[in-house]
Amino acid sequence: MNTIVIVGGGAAGLQLATRLARRLGKPGLAEIVLVDRSPTHLWKPLLHEVAAGRLEPVVHHTSFALQAERHRFCYVQGDLQAVDRINRTISVAISGTGHGEGGQLQSIGYDKLVLAVGGVTQYFGVPGAREHALTLDSVSSAEQVRERLFTALRRKTAQAHAQPQATTGTVRVAIVGAGATGVQLAAQLRRTSSVLNRYGIHRLDPVTGVDICLIEASPAVLPGLGARIADRVGEQLARLNIRVQCGARVTSVSESGLTMAGQAPMQADVVVWAAGIAAPGMLASFGLPVNAKGQIRVLPTLQSVDDEHIYAIGDCASCRPQDLDAELPTRAQVAYQQALYLAQALPRRLAGKHAEGFRYRDYGSLVSLAGSSAIANLAAPGKDSGWHIEGRFAALLHHAVYRRHVLAIHGWGRALGMTLAQGLERLLAAGTRLH
Repeated sequence: MNTIVIVGGGAAGLQLATRLARRLGKPGLAEIVLVDRSPTHLWKPLLHEVAAGRLEPVVHHTSFALQAERHRFCYVQGDLQAVDRINRTISVAISGTGHGEGGQLQSIGYDKLVLAVGGVTQYFGVPGAREHALTLDSVSSAEQVRERLFTALRRKTAQAHAQPQATTGTVRVAIVGAGATGVQLAAQLRRTSSVLNRYGIHRLDPVTGVDICLIEASPAVLPGLGARIADRVGEQLARLNIRVQCGARVTSVSESGLTMAGQAPMQADVVVWAAGIAAPGMLASFGLPVNAKGQIRVLPTLQSVDDEHIYAIGDCASCRPQDLDAELPTRAQVAYQQALYLAQALPRRLAGKHAEGFRYRDYGSLVSLAGSSAIANLAAPGKDSGWHIEGRFAALLHHAVYRRHVLAIHGWGRALGMTLAQGLERLLAAGTRLH
């Protein structure tokens, strides 16, 4: 029986494992193995809500072990260490045991290996960025952003109680990178500052007392998503009193703030780095061809250009379908469509049948700006500018994208139950974590 090993339990990897298990695992046509370092999955586009305290992670977690038991695939918790392409095995450091001398390594054989390990924060060699800036790579890093902000707010409030006649000062948040992650985080943090003020968690003015600044090296926010949506998002950010500095290049980050080229140092209580992603450095050690970002070069079939048994999808793959002139961007909808493609193509290949190459369809862009505010520019047949949608309908559309993900991995019954439970949690709680 063939063994398909999927490394990485993000949105693409988990969905692929679940779909292949339904199609191949349950009938006993193949063994499906999912490897991930974490015990749980959280949809990555929700991390900015975790960082702002808008979302309780445990309510939205999916347990890999539980998912594996329900859908009959095997789950291994650990870190990928090496790929032996000759013997078709991978080495995994089992979580909690360490690796190397005295540690526990597990060897897993494969007939087909799918690398869906995602990306890591790209610091562009900026001194101090890795050491002092926070990121949104994981639930734990998002929690660090929330804790750092809450600590700063409490500190300023304590100063106000100790010195009632003194100026309380301002909590300053600097977000480097005005792509979708940075923009959405900025909007959510503005909402959080208002909610926490309403409940007395801090005494600062929710607008003037919490300064939020977006710093972007490109000429405009949301580079690559089109001028129309960038302009409208820029207007919304201005209404939220979020400062935006475009065409600004960060040259260093310190414990107390950051410095931009040609400007005086900026003091900041919280610095979040959301300026870009690159493929994990370990991929280059597997002997597979990679691009300048360390992404594995793949054919239109999503197979490595020099190893037909290894596939790569999502942010770790450098893919240029035959009908496009450029590599696909690192976007969630790319990874989602690649997972759907492999869920159909792999069973055909194992059965000795031909599978057409992957074709990508750009459905447009969607940016959530907290609460019931969102902006979308959707692709429309025969209309170059697409359909532009704002407000509650766009926010509902953003919510529907997440629910589609939940439905894909859990099915209708559990997806409905989770939706009701999560809705009740938000209805009965304050809407933002208060501690």
